Amino acid sequence: MSLLFDFARPPFDCLDEAARERLGQRLSICYFRAGQTVQQPGDEPAGLYLVIKGAVEESAPHQPFGDYGVGDMFDVRAQFDGRCRHRFSALEDTLCQLIPRDTFQGLCDAHPAFAHYFTATLAERQREQERRGQLGQQNLAEFILTRIDPGHLQPPLQLDSQTSLLAASEAMASRGTDCLLYPAADGSLSLATRKTLLHALTLKGLPLTAPLAVLTPAPLIGLTQGSYLFDALLLMTRHRIKRLVIWQGQEVAGILHLTQVLGLFSAHSHVLTLRIARADSQAALEAVAREQQQLIRTLFAQGIHTLFLMKLIATINEQLIAKAFALVIPPEVQEQVCLLMLGSEGRGEQIQKTDQDNALILPDGLHWPDRQADLAAFSALLARLGYPPCQGKVMVSNPEWVKGARQWRAEIEQACVRASEADLLWLATLADAQAIMGDRPLLAPLARHLRERLADRPDLLAEMARAAVAFHTPLTLFGRLEQAPEGLDLKRGGLFPLVHGMRVLALEAGVLETSTLGRIDALVAAGRLSPDYGANLAEAFRLFIRLRLRSQLKDGDSRVQVAELAHGERDLLRHALHQVKKFQQWLTLHFRLRQ
Repeated sequence: MSLLFDFARPPFDCLDEAARERLGQRLSICYFRAGQTVQQPGDEPAGLYLVIKGAVEESAPHQPFGDYGVGDMFDVRAQFDGRCRHRFSALEDTLCQLIPRDTFQGLCDAHPAFAHYFTATLAERQREQERRGQLGQQNLAEFILTRIDPGHLQPPLQLDSQTSLLAASEAMASRGTDCLLYPAADGSLSLATRKTLLHALTLKGLPLTAPLAVLTPAPLIGLTQGSYLFDALLLMTRHRIKRLVIWQGQEVAGILHLTQVLGLFSAHSHVLTLRIARADSQAALEAVAREQQQLIRTLFAQGIHTLFLMKLIATINEQLIAKAFALVIPPEVQEQVCLLMLGSEGRGEQIQKTDQDNALILPDGLHWPDRQADLAAFSALLARLGYPPCQGKVMVSNPEWVKGARQWRAEIEQACVRASEADLLWLATLADAQAIMGDRPLLAPLARHLRERLADRPDLLAEMARAAVAFHTPLTLFGRLEQAPEGLDLKRGGLFPLVHGMRVLALEAGVLETSTLGRIDALVAAGRLSPDYGANLAEAFRLFIRLRLRSQLKDGDSRVQVAELAHGERDLLRHALHQVKKFQQWLTLHFRLRQ
C-alpha cells in the first residue's frame, strides 16, 4: 500500500524509513458513495482520512463548516479528542486512504515534529514552511539569523576630550583602528574617524595640538549586542554610514564596521544605496533605480525572510524618493519642509514599486515662488524612477496634498466634522504618513492630533472599520480556496482587511506606529490583542506578501494561482484566509457594525 502513498508531502516527509514501512503496512483504502456518511458526531474516529478522489463535507445541523478535496486530510481534531464533533458526508463518490487512529497516535508519540504539524499555530507552521524552503539557501538564511557577537567587533578606542589631534592619530595607528570615541561637551560620547581628523587638520587648518573637544560632535548610531546583523546593515543603509557603535548595557562593546557586515552579506544592497547617495543627476538616479528590480529578484530567489525583505526594500525606496526630492527641490527649501510618504510606502510595506503616495507639510511664512513647478518636476522624476502617478492624485503635485501645519490641523478637524466617505478615506490615508525628508518633526504633532481626535469618535472609527469587513475572503461557502481562473486576489481578500483593520484599531488605541506588523505588536503590548492571535495575524500578513511577490516576479501579476501552490502552501493559505475571516467577524462585533 505504501506505493500509493505520497511520503514527500508534509508532515510525512519527516518520518524515518521504519515509520514509513509501518505506516505503509497499516494503510487501507475506503470508498464512500455520494451522500454516504463517513462519520457522525459522537463516533469514535476510525483514523485520519486522506482524500484521493472526490469530496467530503464537514457539517453540523443546519451549518456547513467546510469541505475537503483531493489531497486534504480530515478529521485531525478527532484523533486527539477521541470523539467526532461534526458530521462528515461524501459529496460525490469518494476514495480515501485511512491511517488507523492507533497508528496515527503511535507516529505522533514517536515523532514530535510529525505531531507538531497537526497541533501548531499558523505562525509556527509558517515558520516551518519557510525553514523547509530555505534548506537550499543556507548562506543567506544564516546571515539573516546571525546576531552581532564580540567576534564581529573592533575593540573601542576611548580617549579624553583634551587629547590632541596628533596624539589621537598616533593612538589610532598603534591600535590599528580607524575611529575613536571621546566625550562631548554635554557628557555624551561622540565618534571621530580618521577622515574626521584629516579634515580638521587640512581643511579647517587646526593645529596638531588642538584637542578633540574642538571637533564638531557626531551623535552615536548603534545597536545592542545580540541584535541581528541584518538590522545593522539596514541601519547603515538608512543613515548612509559605515560604522555602528554596539552597546552592552551602558557600556560600548565595540565598533561594527560595514566591511565586516558586507563580508557576510553579498546581495549588494548597501552598494545600491551608496550609488543612490552619490547620484548627482536625475539620469544617474534613474540608472540606479533600474537595478532595484534585480535586487528584489536576487534576494527573493535566495530565500530571504519576507519581513527582512520588506524592511530593506522600504529603506531603498525611501532613499530613492528622498534623493529625487534633493535633486529637484531648491536646497534652501528642502530642510524647511517635511516630505511625507503615504500608503504602502508610509507603512514600509511596498516591495514592488506602486503609485506615488506623498504629501508635504510647509512651515509658516515660507517663500517658495516656483513651488508648483518644482513639485511637478519632482512627481515627473518619480514617474521616471518607476513610481507611476497616483490615480487619486495623492501627490505633492496636487496642491490639496501640500499645506502648512496649521492648515493640515484644520483639515483634520473639518474632516472629523463632515465625516463623509471621502473624509474617512482621507483620514485613513493620512494615518499612514511617514516623514522621510526635511524638517521631520513637523509630522509628530499632526500625527498625535489625528489620533486624539479619532480616539474620541468611536462612531467615525466604526464607519472606517466597515471597509475592512466589506471584502469577501477568497474562500468557498465550504471553506476551501476559491478556484478563480484569473487567480486569487490576496490584496483585496486578505491584505486589505488586515492592513485597514489594524490601522483602525491602532487609531482607536492612539498608536503612532504606521506599519501593519508594528501596529500588531503595539496592540499586543497594549493588551488589545492576545499574543497568539496577533502572531497568527502577523504570519497571515507575511504569507500574503510572499505569495503575491512570487507571483509578481514570476508572471508579472500579483494574483496567486492556487493550482501552482505546493500542498503545504495551499494548506497554509487556507488557514491564513480563515484567520482573516475570523478577524473580520471580530471587527464586526468590536465596532458593533450592522450588516
